Amino acid sequence: MKMEKQFGEIYGDPNAKMATAEDLLDSMSAAEVDISVACGFWWSDAGLAEEHKDYLLESEKKSRDSSISRIIPFVPVQKTDPPDFTLGVGELRKNHRADLGVATDLQGVVLVHVSEEVGHEYPGKSGGLTVRELWLLLLNNPNLRVIAAHWGGGLPFYALMPEVQTLIDSGRLVFDSAASKYLYRSDIYKFIPNIVGNSSVCWGSDFPLRSQLTDLNDVKENLSGSTYIEKFIGGNAMKFLKIDGKARV
Repeated sequence: MKMEKQFGEIYGDPNAKMATAEDLLDSMSAAEVDISVACGFWWSDAGLAEEHKDYLLESEKKSRDSSISRIIPFVPVQKTDPPDFTLGVGELRKNHRADLGVATDLQGVVLVHVSEEVGHEYPGKSGGLTVRELWLLLLNNPNLRVIAAHWGGGLPFYALMPEVQTLIDSGRLVFDSAASKYLYRSDIYKFIPNIVGNSSVCWGSDFPLRSQLTDLNDVKENLSGSTYIEKFIGGNAMKFLKIDGKARV
């Protein structure tokens, strides 16, 4: 799409994977996943952002099983809109809102793409927040709760600094494991919890980039015998998102 440069950067490749809500539910059934968080795109066009938001909200309604929604929507917000985090919001990026690093008084839950400042390039990497921008976003918005995708771009490594660990311990920040296979060695699953604690990490498959079943099997293989595997594949996310019960998320 010519008008959506960022979308074209990622999905202009004919081999790029996309999925409908039905595809996601099929994947969840195959992987025995109970609940998935489905994130919107960072559209610059207001009409596309609204259309995507409506689709996610409708998918949530259709996915309801008894009193539980199997799909939790994190809706997109358009570039020029004032931030409204009444619903879960995501995925947010630096070039989605230039003021994210200095915004104040944001509230709610947001999933943020945080990019590694070193290493190989990949489509979409340049638009992610840096570790410093994520840090400022959290400092300037004490009522905001953040899911930092892709292991927070490496922020967990700074948890050896007391002030960083204090913020993590506040319960306002969790790191997800999305796309780990393409970014880090497999021992990342054990290494990060050893630094930040095993209550601040949660599984993210980044479906359809990876099969949920394949990704979940990788987690189980790398955490074999671990006492925190249930927290990692569901418990921590359930607590962070304030969902009752026990599920794989």
